[in-house]
Amino acid sequence: MNFINSILTFGSIIILTSCGGISNEKAASGTQKNITEKVDEIVSQLHQSISSYKLVASLDHHRMAAEAGVYTPPSIATIFSNPKVDIALVQENQLVGLDLPFKFLCYADPDTLKAKLTFTSAEFIQKRHNLKANLLTDYQSTMDKVLAPFPQKMISITDITKVTEGFGMVTIKSDFDYSTTVSRLRKVVMSQGDTKWFAEVDYQKEASISGIAIRPTILLLFGGPAPGGKAMMTSPKIGLDAFCQKLLVYEKDNGEVWLSYNDIVAFAELYYQKSTKPQQLINQRLKMTFTEAVSLAD
Repeated sequence: MNFINSILTFGSIIILTSCGGISNEKAASGTQKNITEKVDEIVSQLHQSISSYKLVASLDHHRMAAEAGVYTPPSIATIFSNPKVDIALVQENQLVGLDLPFKFLCYADPDTLKAKLTFTSAEFIQKRHNLKANLLTDYQSTMDKVLAPFPQKMISITDITKVTEGFGMVTIKSDFDYSTTVSRLRKVVMSQGDTKWFAEVDYQKEASISGIAIRPTILLLFGGPAPGGKAMMTSPKIGLDAFCQKLLVYEKDNGEVWLSYNDIVAFAELYYQKSTKPQQLINQRLKMTFTEAVSLAD
């Protein structure tokens, strides 16, 4: 993104001065190769486990960042869809679309040889959206099926005791109708210099295929490999929720159009009990950019 250009130089200085040994990939090239291979193998097994579902996107944060001249530890996000489960939850609460479709992240924390697998859990969705547990039975069943081949010691479990309704969501009201809002957001996203568009999930369209009517709801998936790599360098687990960017646009029953996305700092603090300056800077700029895109004052 163009707005990231101002972040990159500043962020590089911060990272180089505060995380020196972590960013020296050349000095640990042999170790890095081994852990990269471990992550690749787990992701390959994961793709076999989800073969009966629809693959939405597979995002190799480590390699995309390297192509952009940035180092981040091995980290691959896998997003897949079980439309029957997705639509039932979005029908109950449109905002759940921000945590769908199913998402897994295989990653390694800095300076380790241990590959981990994490995912958006049913318990997290239940607490974040204040849902009844029985509404997530099918979601949990899908997760159990996918996770069955993997040893428990590989799974990175998140302590969600502090997660409450609305946790880590930034929500902005649009001054435009639904179609115009989506169009303006696509335009502002792709006008940024180093942004990649990964996918979109049109929940309303998927629901209509099954003869189910829901309000207009779409999830836009995109991101900047360079800034994302910098933000994930010391805290790669945030790739589960913050990278790629997940931007949900939805129309309420009263005709109002809103957009919601994940607060990078909130998830960094959830997973690592701290946030970095690059994460904070991207957070601030995202809110400014999205607000301007859906404001008549722009």
